[in-house]
Amino acid sequence: MIVLGIDTATTMVSVAVVDGATVLASSELRSDRRHAEDLTPMIDFVVKRAGLSFADLDAVAVDVGPGLFTGMRVGIASAQALAFALSIPLVGVDGLEALVAAIPVAVAKQAEVIVPTIDARRREVAWAMHSNVSGRVLAPRVGGLDDLLAGVRERGQHCLFVGDFARRHRDDIVAGLGPHSWNVSFGDETLDWPIARHVAFIGHERALHLDGGALRAPRAEALYLREADAEINWTTRSSA
Repeated sequence: MIVLGIDTATTMVSVAVVDGATVLASSELRSDRRHAEDLTPMIDFVVKRAGLSFADLDAVAVDVGPGLFTGMRVGIASAQALAFALSIPLVGVDGLEALVAAIPVAVAKQAEVIVPTIDARRREVAWAMHSNVSGRVLAPRVGGLDDLLAGVRERGQHCLFVGDFARRHRDDIVAGLGPHSWNVSFGDETLDWPIARHVAFIGHERALHLDGGALRAPRAEALYLREADAEINWTTRSSA
């Protein structure tokens, strides 16, 4: 099954085409508020680079967040339009899960719990917890650094932090955990952001189990976790 993966939920815009566990073509670009302008030519480039036409695609997978509100909407809207036009399934993928999927097996096995992080702006972080044994043990959530540290302390296990937020705030995390800090480790810059190839891999596995209903009205719901900044500001002004 050939799957097109799209990820515009962070400052890293990426597109990939995979066939099962094989990456046929991919493209990644740091984008500063140009997600809409960058995405369409990247999709065209990657499909052609893979030696395919759009008619060869069997499914589309898209990162539905958490992340940048505008970026998430751009990716989801593009993925929905493409899946609808081609009458193929659309699979929404949690970006935190895609971060976990990017971790090499040998690295992941060194920790009991993996903590993927995505910068939620406004001094907040989106995060979750995944166990090597039982899968996700804490659903995606958003909050301040103190909330994240409290969750790690409560877990009391060796945690591997991945994501740009955790790497940039490494010193704050270590200082905040105090005596618990010996029990944590951090991924490198290759695990800073979720990228399309891992979104596509996850989408491939899920698309294999979709029923025919996914073909009639392909749709993916954004994983916002909180209101958009504009909506929060409007609510605050309206109640003033």
